[in-house]
Amino acid sequence: MNPLMSANLVRSAELLADTWWSSAVEAVAQGAVYALLAVACTRRARAVDPAQLGAFGLGLFAAYLTYRALGFRPGPTPDVALAPLLGFLALGLLAAVAAATALSFVAGRSVLAGLAAFAAVELGAWLLLGDAAAPPVRLFRPHEPLPGVDDVQLTVVALAALALAVALRDGVRPFVAGGLLTGTAAFLHLLKVPGSAWYLTAVLVGVYAVTAALLARTARGVVVAALALGCVQVVAEAVVGPRWWLPFSLGLLLVALVVRWLRNRFRARRTVPSAPRG
Repeated sequence: MNPLMSANLVRSAELLADTWWSSAVEAVAQGAVYALLAVACTRRARAVDPAQLGAFGLGLFAAYLTYRALGFRPGPTPDVALAPLLGFLALGLLAAVAAATALSFVAGRSVLAGLAAFAAVELGAWLLLGDAAAPPVRLFRPHEPLPGVDDVQLTVVALAALALAVALRDGVRPFVAGGLLTGTAAFLHLLKVPGSAWYLTAVLVGVYAVTAALLARTARGVVVAALALGCVQVVAEAVVGPRWWLPFSLGLLLVALVVRWLRNRFRARRTVPSAPRG
């Protein structure tokens, strides 16, 4: 191994060990976003619903443009009182959920329609806004109620848990559940990463979400898999750097596809009826 690379790996491991508590909280917060989108992708049918990936991108830009329309601009974070801030947060969440639900209803009826919707959102965002991320817009300055834990991370985890509890109730229509989960995921990701208004963000988050959806068979299993992937991502980025996210995430997706194929093959063999004797 290259000595320079070895030294970098050692320094990254030492940094991860020193900041394990904050890294663990960040992993849970990131995994919560993956969990919302992953569960949404599997609510309508047994196959992964690609329309939810397009709905995620649409909801992300809907929340971002809502804050631009409300007067928030890139630059210094404004001082906003608590009551107006809660209203602004609610408006951004509502915009993201409304956009995601609309696309989920229109394009979530077939895999082909979902793929077309996803491609349309990606292409439209690229043509309208370009290939660079939109300037980050922050609503408030994060504060640390606990050492290494800020209120944005706590908000992400709390709202993700609430959205899962509501969307997974019996009687909730699949497209409503999908829109609620996907829109909340888009809003929370933008809240956590203000510079995430980029046409490829749905791909970045979607790869991890689809990986979690492929690894598990139940909603609870998908959530556990997504949280585990959040931990894996945080560790990988601390050790090898975020620039390798695409090959790393695609490698995880390939592993998930192989696991899913082997599991289905094993189940098919177990359900083959035996030939009658005599």
